[in-house]
Amino acid sequence: MTIEGDYLDGVTSKRIKARLEVINNGQHAVRLHVSKHPDEDHRIIDLEFRELKIESRLGNTPREIAFGDEQLFITDDNAAVDALIKTHSESNTPSFAHKLETNSPLIVVAVIVTAVMVWLTAVYGIPRSAEYIAFQLPEFATEKLGGSLTVLDETLFEPSELDASRQQQVRDLVAPYLAEYQELKPQLEFRSGMMANAFALPGGEIVLTDGFVNLVANDKELLAVLFHELGHLKHRHITRRALQGSMTTILLIFITGDIDTVDFLTGIPTLILDLSYSREFEKEADNFALEQMDRFDIPVDHFAAVMQRLEAFYIEQSRAAEANLETVDEESEAEKSISDFLATHPSTDDRVELVEQFKSARGI
Repeated sequence: MTIEGDYLDGVTSKRIKARLEVINNGQHAVRLHVSKHPDEDHRIIDLEFRELKIESRLGNTPREIAFGDEQLFITDDNAAVDALIKTHSESNTPSFAHKLETNSPLIVVAVIVTAVMVWLTAVYGIPRSAEYIAFQLPEFATEKLGGSLTVLDETLFEPSELDASRQQQVRDLVAPYLAEYQELKPQLEFRSGMMANAFALPGGEIVLTDGFVNLVANDKELLAVLFHELGHLKHRHITRRALQGSMTTILLIFITGDIDTVDFLTGIPTLILDLSYSREFEKEADNFALEQMDRFDIPVDHFAAVMQRLEAFYIEQSRAAEANLETVDEESEAEKSISDFLATHPSTDDRVELVEQFKSARGI
């Protein structure tokens, strides 16, 4: 029996055509014929079987047979190598890895178990791990992880154009409520430069845009959104979202095994999971807002009203963007703001239903 392959001398990376010949002379010996050049005499290496270190089979990948001083014989003829082992080795048992990969039922089970484990990790493991880590991080790490208002001022925001009297009026309105949550270090800030919105940063800043302040119909609607943002601070949602995004990306890199194509392969799944996590955080903040409004005897219907008002505003802006194509930048900014708001938040109908459920549960 002969096995065709390549020979490496252990000194250089050059491959030389060779063949391994099995000699059935009772000594379990093999003979390696190395052909350096068709016109030259070839080299012959006689070896005992016990001198060979044969790599375990893994599918149809090339097989390495090591011997001597880091010398190698590499072949694609796995069947012949298996026959060699069967003839000369005391153990005829194939490698564990080879048995696994040739067992179809076991492969199906492994695929199903892997899929379930990945799903459990993404849906439960990552959120729970991120939540635990977020509440263990020191304050300075949380602030660095989530970004800061200074960075946003340099890249996104403009100074508020609200009248100083109006700003002070809002500050006086929210001051008694912010005082109830001093452990969160809340600070009210006003900015322009983006559409009607409100959000919280890990450092405790609660930013109200001019557009939002001008949109609300009354102070109770403003307080409803204030409590919602306090809920984000209370549950450390920004930090948890940053951690979950990183963990999701790492998980998908681990699955694909190719970091060079991470942007292409992980972009869409990471985005979907991230938006899912975001909506869960919004629901958590919504519940917190309703609980605090009830605590301070503020009718929870104002929460539903301001959510409906925000939705109507974004729908109106969407229609205006479609009708007004004066500049590409104008259209792009409007569409991005609308898309971000609608994609990362629960639907308004769901929020109205949440309010009704809350009222029913509290007997309001």
